Amino acid sequence: MKLLARPWPLFLLAVAVSLYRYIAWGMADGLSLLGDEAQYWTWAQAPAWGYYAKPPMIAWLIHLAERLWGSDAEWVMKSIPLVLYPLTTMLVYALGRRLYDPAAGRDAALLFLLMPALFLSSVLATPDVPLLLFWAGALWFLWAALEHDRWRDWLLLGICCGLGLLSRYNMALFAFGVLAFALGHPAERRLLLNPRLYAAAGIAALVLLPNLLWSLDHELASFRRPAEIPEPGGPLIHPRAFLEFFGAQFGVFGPISFALLLLGLARLPMWRRATRELRFLLAFCAAPLLLICGIALLYQAPADWGAPLYLAAAVLVATLFRERRPWIVRALAVNAALGVVLYHYPAALKAAGVPLQPRYDAYQRIRGWDAIGYQAQRLMQEYGDLRLLTDEGQLAASLLYYARPLQEPRVWAPPGHPPRNHYELAIPLREGDTGAFLWVTAGPAATEVLVRFRHFERLPDLEAEPYPGLRRRYEVWRVEGFKGYEPKP
Repeated sequence: MKLLARPWPLFLLAVAVSLYRYIAWGMADGLSLLGDEAQYWTWAQAPAWGYYAKPPMIAWLIHLAERLWGSDAEWVMKSIPLVLYPLTTMLVYALGRRLYDPAAGRDAALLFLLMPALFLSSVLATPDVPLLLFWAGALWFLWAALEHDRWRDWLLLGICCGLGLLSRYNMALFAFGVLAFALGHPAERRLLLNPRLYAAAGIAALVLLPNLLWSLDHELASFRRPAEIPEPGGPLIHPRAFLEFFGAQFGVFGPISFALLLLGLARLPMWRRATRELRFLLAFCAAPLLLICGIALLYQAPADWGAPLYLAAAVLVATLFRERRPWIVRALAVNAALGVVLYHYPAALKAAGVPLQPRYDAYQRIRGWDAIGYQAQRLMQEYGDLRLLTDEGQLAASLLYYARPLQEPRVWAPPGHPPRNHYELAIPLREGDTGAFLWVTAGPAATEVLVRFRHFERLPDLEAEPYPGLRRRYEVWRVEGFKGYEPKP
């Protein structure tokens, strides 16, 4: 383990772990793209400064990867976390080493690298991948700026924060961490009077500005409510949502890792008596955790909102339990075992002759979409080069990827209603689109849609059954002669 306290051996291990995850995904049977990944792919085909409910960084990275590899295959998108996560791991190591020593950096890097959440997200091209990289960079440059107050560090902090905001708007929680650190101790309050802090904030805002202008020009599309966030309403507090979020953190950081974090937080001295290093880590770990728990209690918070706080949490656990390091080793072993099981239990069940069931299939959301797409592609060709028409965003994303090549696809988007997804903004069906379409819907087909066409005909359904018990089925109609969303007076 002493060897891993040096940068290059640790980096090679991080690359090896990422390669293992990448290869394990490639060898798995029957997996397709996550619906969100397919959506990001469609975004990448037309790079812009913003998209529906998300900033543009992940689309840019997919676009860049496709240009570098000369391909738009699934494995190209999966190469993004393969490259970025080892870099993020080394930034966590650098932070732990700078705050304490190489041993703390090593343990922090390993706690991050083997987080159970990373075993899943390491094979998904999502906005969290660049977000974690830029958050880690911002932590490192902020601490360097606090130590030396050099313009270079403040400017690089601003760039990291701006790029993080272009990755995911959760980066705004970093400002909450800065505020918690500055207000948490009298000696740090002078930070709020430092003009270089505001220069860094200005640079972050300047980096984000094109996205803000794009969103203003597109009905605030980048700030639409994400699909995973429900509409407000109901009771004043939501204990169940809080318990679900809090319990999920044992799966995000690891059962022993998160327990060690909670134990360490409970045993820490009072904030003002803690060392500056501990207060810094607490500001970017405990303070955001409390904030998100409050949001979950009053409203709702998806489990992955807390992912960036575990960058500081990894360093915190590594230093608090350096004298009881066997517990860190146990945490790493459990996390690694969970990751191996996650990747290989479907193959193990198959080898043992045990049928897979949806209730314990962690991959059911990413099975069968390729088959659905290929069937839709075949129907569009067999029935006269039809154009694709859908009425649901995630279905549209998967079909746009797997039913290629497509000619001017459309989505059902009645005017007068706020857009519910990117496709209702980018490729809505409008009057004048009177040609023949292949309408794919989850069914049963809505009569009010069918009657808006002069001709409609039922075609064979799209069906995929990755294994008994998991079936995807969509109704298919050939529709032609769109008359408009509303009857003519």
